[in-house]
Parts: sequence; structure tokens; C-alpha cells
Amino acid sequence: MRYDADIIVAGAGLAGACAAFTLSRHHQVHVLESEEPASGASGAAAGLVNPFMGRRARPVWRLHEALDAVPSLLERADAAELFPDTGVLRPAVEPDQVAPFRAAAEDHPDLATWLPPGAVQDRFPAARPDRGALFVPRGGAVNVEAMVDALLDAAQARGATIETQAPVLYWRETPGAAVVEVDRGDDTEDLRADRVLLALGQGFPPFPELRRLGLDGVKGQTVRVRRPDSLSGSLPPMSGRGYVVPEGNTLVLGSNYDNDYDDLAPDPDATAYIQEKTSTMIESLTQAEVLHEVAGVRVKHPETNRPLLGPLPRRERIWSFTALGSKGLLTAPLLALHLSTYLNAPTKIPEAVSTCDE
Repeated sequence: MRYDADIIVAGAGLAGACAAFTLSRHHQVHVLESEEPASGASGAAAGLVNPFMGRRARPVWRLHEALDAVPSLLERADAAELFPDTGVLRPAVEPDQVAPFRAAAEDHPDLATWLPPGAVQDRFPAARPDRGALFVPRGGAVNVEAMVDALLDAAQARGATIETQAPVLYWRETPGAAVVEVDRGDDTEDLRADRVLLALGQGFPPFPELRRLGLDGVKGQTVRVRRPDSLSGSLPPMSGRGYVVPEGNTLVLGSNYDNDYDDLAPDPDATAYIQEKTSTMIESLTQAEVLHEVAGVRVKHPETNRPLLGPLPRRERIWSFTALGSKGLLTAPLLALHLSTYLNAPTKIPEAVSTCDE
């Protein structure tokens, strides 16, 4: 049977871009995106590569591999500059965080260091070091949109087809192919491939087959502000109550979690909340000039809080790669690096990932 591509990737957000790049090394890949590249990047202007997440700084799944995956992927795409070697500072903003933060540093001395208040003040004068902080030297921040664009460009350089303004209407499976129906404006077109990978992110609601996976969307917002003149000295990306990412003479602040939303318009109340929250790490942020606001949706699987990767129920050729949640910047590159193996041998999908046919 004639295929239009070996693998069709539906969606050009973070998951789709990571998948397209890694798969394009050995496969003919065709990416379909209903809007523009990075439009499915969850509204994240910046993403933290922080392997110690949550209030208790718990290490993420496959800690060392996940931390290596982002720079490894970007280096292969000739975009290593998107992940500067700055580290991540995690101020202990609550008293009960001190003990778990110190424990993380003791358990992983190769990846994290506990800094008492005086040491934080000496190294990062702009931060509020009331209780000390956990410093992760190999962490950092990435402009998510720039990362998506770089990976898609690199995939295209390998021969992948990147098609925008090409909404996927639905899909079906035949004994010899996976078929995707694409909206061509006045008409539709069927594209055939050996496999289809659905990386639709927040675009899942119109499709009953994806809704049945039990996915949920959480609206989040980021705010770009002008860096206050009072902030002197170096400032790494920070994660405490919310996060702060320096970018030139601006700071990207995030984020909030809204489970009950009607649209994706930025909310002024959410902006005020984010500024107030991040001011626990840098005091002057409550009055910082707001330059831009953007909102998006993080898709998660509430029952497992794990990414979903695998064939859809009662399917063999049609897979989903979704539910990255707040850990997507670590899990998407890690899973994508092994995606070709998983597609050829689904039994090798790691247990820490929820497969769609469970």
C-alpha cells in the first residue's frame, strides 16, 4: 500500500515537535498542525528544566535521564543555545520546605546544593533568601516556543514535512494503514501512513476517542514584566511560589492553575495573583510593569498524573502522546528519544507511563 509518510504526527506543540525531530532520523515524517508551530505549547512563554518539583522537591521520574534529555535533544537539533547553563534556584518559601530541600541536596549531591540564607544573598542579591534555597546547577529555563520551532526546523532539514493550517478532522485504521482526514478548506484529503501519532495537547476535546482517555485540561497563565531597575546582579531562573525566568531586560512570571475556565483569554486577576505569588521570591515584582500576558492549557491524566503514550484502545497503528502536565519539558524529550523503539515494541513502554490501551 502507498503511504504518504511512514509516520504522521498530528500536533506541533512540545510533544509533537520532540516526536517529529527524533522520528525523522529514521522515518519519513509528516507533521499536521491546525494553526502555527508552537500554538499548542500550553501558553508557556518559558519552561523550567527543574528535576526537583513540587513543594517537597521530589525528584522526577528517571531523574538523570530526564535532566540530560533537554540539552541532548537541543544539541542534536543544533539549538544548544536555547538552554543556557544558569541553574535553577528554589527558595524555601515556607518553613516546612527547609527539611525536604536539604534532604534533596543530601540525597543527590551531584545534582543539587543547599544554600543557607547568607550564601543565597551573596550569590543572588535580588532573591529573598529568608530560609535558604535549593540550587540545581544543571537546571535552567527554555523558551518553549523557540524550542518547538528549532526542533521542527531540524526535523524539516532531515526531510520531514511540516504542514500548518491543516486541521485533522478524524482518523481511522485499515488492515494496512492508518488514515488521517485533513481539512483542506473547501475539501478534505485522506493521508495514509504506517502509524499516526496524535500529539494534539489541548486540542483533544472535539474527539470522542481522546475524551474517553479521561484527559483533563488546566488553564495556566504566564506574564512577562519589565525587569525592575532595583534588581541588580545575576538572577537565575527561580521556582518557589510560581516561577521567575529572566530574559534580557524582562522577567517571565508563572503561573496559576484554573480548573474552571470558559476561554483562553488572559485574566487580569490571574496576572495580579501571579505577581503577588512570585513576590515571595523577589519583592519588587508586585509593582513591575506588565508587558505581555498569555494563557494556555496543560493537559493531564487526573487518575495517574502520568503522560499517556501508546496505541489507542482497540487500535494498533494510531497512537497518542499526551497528558504531559507540568512535567512536560522533562518527560516529552525523554520519551521522544526512545519513541522509535516504543513504536516498534509497545511492550517496552516504561511502567511509569500510562499506555492508552490500559
